[in-house]
Amino acid sequence: MANATAAAEPESPRLTRLLGEVHARGREALDLFWRELAQEGAPLVEPVPGAPQERLVTVVWREDRPVAGVYLLANRVTDKHRARRGMMRRLDGTDVWYVSLRLPLGLRCGYRIHPFGPDDPHLTPDGPRSGSSRGLPDDRMDPFNRHADGPFGSLIELDGAPSLTEWTEAAAPSPAGRTDAFDFTAADGTGYRVRRFVPDTGPSAGAGLGLLVVFDGEQWFDRYGITGAVTSAVAAGRIPPLAVLGIEAGADPAARMRQLGASTPFIDMLTDELLPAVTAELPGWAGPRRTVLCGQSLGGLTALATALRRPAAFGTVLAHSASTWWRPGMTGRPQAAADGSETWLYEQASAAPVGDVRVRVDVGCNEGTMVDDLHRLHKLMEARGFDISLNVYTGGHDHSCWAAALIDGLADTFARKDAPVR
Repeated sequence: MANATAAAEPESPRLTRLLGEVHARGREALDLFWRELAQEGAPLVEPVPGAPQERLVTVVWREDRPVAGVYLLANRVTDKHRARRGMMRRLDGTDVWYVSLRLPLGLRCGYRIHPFGPDDPHLTPDGPRSGSSRGLPDDRMDPFNRHADGPFGSLIELDGAPSLTEWTEAAAPSPAGRTDAFDFTAADGTGYRVRRFVPDTGPSAGAGLGLLVVFDGEQWFDRYGITGAVTSAVAAGRIPPLAVLGIEAGADPAARMRQLGASTPFIDMLTDELLPAVTAELPGWAGPRRTVLCGQSLGGLTALATALRRPAAFGTVLAHSASTWWRPGMTGRPQAAADGSETWLYEQASAAPVGDVRVRVDVGCNEGTMVDDLHRLHKLMEARGFDISLNVYTGGHDHSCWAAALIDGLADTFARKDAPVR
């Protein structure tokens, strides 16, 4: 099977040294290597001669059962059409499987390791049958990675990557306030599950209590710990006190697309029904100018559509990796890119009236045509007079990147000298 063994010398200087040590001292050298890795953490990160803006990143796996191959899935680095890059090799005569990648400084990406047993139908001579973690039966975090037990799992983080301190800091303060969940029924009878966090602000709120509204609320509240991250950012002085509202989208992809596919009824429900109902019970709410809407992927699409359709409802919109491929009527992502016509978002932005809402768009440099789509959208909206900025980070379609962009976007919003305070 492809890449089952490889006697060629590895690119990594550390693994080259290990190979010599194993030949000289046998199992003793190998055991020492694994102990050092457990202490120092993974992946291995080494300089690239003549390329100061790159690092050689080596992910290793310790064989614990017979395998036909091992695959590293690194978000937008070795997934999708790049999957073959993620196939590991065995270090000759050892239980070490590895893959080395030259990666740019500033990169952050999540990764997982997939060992394939003998005759596993998911493994082909060219690598994994699918470049996605979906459907691969043995799916593991890297036990040597210091983030493996954290909210984002195993991470490759190189110097210059935006801070994730608020999300991963073990000593983060416990959220002081009230967290609850409730069911909200819209006027058309549609039901929504909503999460809510209201901090104990006391007199420190100053200009009033801001509000952050996020899509995919179940993920941000349950899996990633948004209330703790916001509390940490407030304690660090990066942002003012904020309540957080999270609208659940659910696990069903079709239902999520119906809700977050720039749905006009959903946008109108959010701005005309849910938001007024919640803010009426929010003590000291500072008003729409200090209310922020944030979404990712399809949620980023819907956040931008909300900024265009209902600009007065929010002071700021943060859109991460917005799904520019989407058009009305779609029930799934198309297999092929559009034929050169402009995106639906671009068409909407061409015709929408310029509103008094700030828009910050974040997208990863590894997200393919989406980057060009959003550059064109930014150029159009800026030329038309929208208050819009575009940040291209070094990464992909990744919650760890979006989490950093979320706190950075909030800090930027409230740090601006002309930030409204009413």
